[in-house]
Amino acid sequence: MRRLIFTWLLLGSVSMAFGQKKGYQIDFNVEGCQAGKVVLAYYYGDKQYIKDSTRVDDKGKFVFKGDAALDQGIYIVVMPPDNKYFEIIIDDDQFFSVTSAFATPIKSMKITGNEENIRFYSYLRFLNDQKTKSEPVSKQMEELQKADSVGFRESPEFKKLQEKLSAIDEEVKEYKNKFILDNPQALLTKVFLTSKDPDIPEAPKNEDGSIDSTFAWRYFKDHYWDNVDFSDERIIRTPVYHSKLERFMTKTIYQVPDSVIKEATLLVEKTKKSKELFKYTVFWITSHFETSKQMGMDAVFVHMAKNYYMTGQAFWADSTTVAKIGERAQKLDYSLIGKVAPNLIMPDTTGKFEILHAIQKDYTIAYFWDPDCGHCKKVTPKVKEFYDAFKDELGVEVYAVNTNAKEREDWLKYIIENKLNWINVEDPEQKTAYKYLYDIYSTPVIYLLDKDKKIIAKRIGAEDLENFIRHHKKKS
Repeated sequence: MRRLIFTWLLLGSVSMAFGQKKGYQIDFNVEGCQAGKVVLAYYYGDKQYIKDSTRVDDKGKFVFKGDAALDQGIYIVVMPPDNKYFEIIIDDDQFFSVTSAFATPIKSMKITGNEENIRFYSYLRFLNDQKTKSEPVSKQMEELQKADSVGFRESPEFKKLQEKLSAIDEEVKEYKNKFILDNPQALLTKVFLTSKDPDIPEAPKNEDGSIDSTFAWRYFKDHYWDNVDFSDERIIRTPVYHSKLERFMTKTIYQVPDSVIKEATLLVEKTKKSKELFKYTVFWITSHFETSKQMGMDAVFVHMAKNYYMTGQAFWADSTTVAKIGERAQKLDYSLIGKVAPNLIMPDTTGKFEILHAIQKDYTIAYFWDPDCGHCKKVTPKVKEFYDAFKDELGVEVYAVNTNAKEREDWLKYIIENKLNWINVEDPEQKTAYKYLYDIYSTPVIYLLDKDKKIIAKRIGAEDLENFIRHHKKKS
């Protein structure tokens, strides 16, 4: 503790000795900007948040200033009256001035006192020039396509135009590569590198001369994060990190729980070099897969909750939030695909106890329904139709749980009138806690179990039952 105090005193004395400014002050003069409120916002993941606001005078002048330094990253200046904006980079030099024109912010931008932004706008102007060069070429390609929608790609004219576009793209690559070499620590360099995809080498040949068709994908996946500096938390305050994260987790890797969990674990380990990157990555993956509509992906949420929130690593979450996430994860953990379904022992319409795990069939449909539920009245006949058609051929039984204990007479009447000749049970006192174990918060809900009572599918439609069973039989 004494060492920390003396270190602070030393740093404080050095700062005072060299007269370093504290906080930030950015002076703007935007010709043509109307008087009104102007906002300084910053990127964080896939969202933008307001950091500061001030007023524009009738000459287009305004100032953002504060006593505490801004977190470094790419910021957005949003102007009246229609929220037109331009971006600036906030680095460690937070006292500078900006002169521009409302109508042409990039072309007319002049920065005084901040080299990072001078380089940033040189790059943006270069991009605009490249866009100007490429637009007529793209237009000519469109005209060729209109003239010959089938064979236009094989024409010499089209190939020449392609070469022109490729040359323009190559100029952009060369510009970025030179910038990276000349400015290795610049934020824009980190943005370029984070956005860059790995260069995939030619696939090696197998002993028999064949080429592994999965090589390109595997190399791309394994080297996807090579260019990202996970120790530099500035990239979380740019638009690029979230895009790269989302693309990797939802499109680059196989969308099956085991693969996603494996890659998520490896990625989170990389982000531990930066508290902010670790925080955002864990938060986003957990949140995304908690609400995923793809069946089985709740396993990813359970993994993230157990390994990061429930172990105390989620420093940004308060105890109430952690408790809620932990409770939700524990609840879902009972009914994950691939696990043995929780056993249920309930009385049927005659009072005889029926045991879910005692059913001797290749497949069991655990059907949670309410005879007074409008949606159930549409789904139950479909389950009945499937059951009557395939119970013998596919070896199927239905274990149908009445979730409306208050309307027992309606339940019995519905069973008789609709000839539901499967296993009908109820648990009016919730002794089995089936709603908790099977995550039943609405009805109807269908779970499909194999002969060992492992969960094959859940929350599927009645019309999907045949396909799931036939696919499972084939795979088995």
